[in-house]
Amino acid sequence: MMTRFSSLALAIVSLTVSGMASIGDARAQSVPAGETERFEAVQKELWAKELAIYEGRSRGDLSLYLASIADNYIAWPPFNDVPKGEDGLKDTGRKMQGKTQEVLKMTYLDLALNGDTAVIYYKTHRTRMADGTPADQHYEVTHTWVRQNGTWKVLGGMARQRPARD
Repeated sequence: MMTRFSSLALAIVSLTVSGMASIGDARAQSVPAGETERFEAVQKELWAKELAIYEGRSRGDLSLYLASIADNYIAWPPFNDVPKGEDGLKDTGRKMQGKTQEVLKMTYLDLALNGDTAVIYYKTHRTRMADGTPADQHYEVTHTWVRQNGTWKVLGGMARQRPARD
């Protein structure tokens, strides 16, 4: 029997995998010769990490996110007036405990890779808040990842509500 989360995760994975294939094909043309294999491996690894962070978030659990942050982490969520660091993320995690009804779709957009630094770009569409309130919120998100002691860690990020565009 499939739980609400597992069916949501399956939907997220199926949407993003198909999106990644077409974007990956187009993006590979701009990757320097000899770097395509590494780029694709990093792309898949970081996208899997992003999906796992949001999976935890859907359960009201930010422990995987907290375990994935780099030294000197700072990020700017769309609902904060200023960026916040690890303490702010821990506070958000405490507030999320027990709130497990969030529903959102994630769509991978792109990745910039330079040595041991990567910036991943994606968008989300939230249709239900963690407390169960219906929503129709669209966000654009970036996370900057760095290799720290051989492991990819989130150094920072920014999310914004998608602005109206022509």
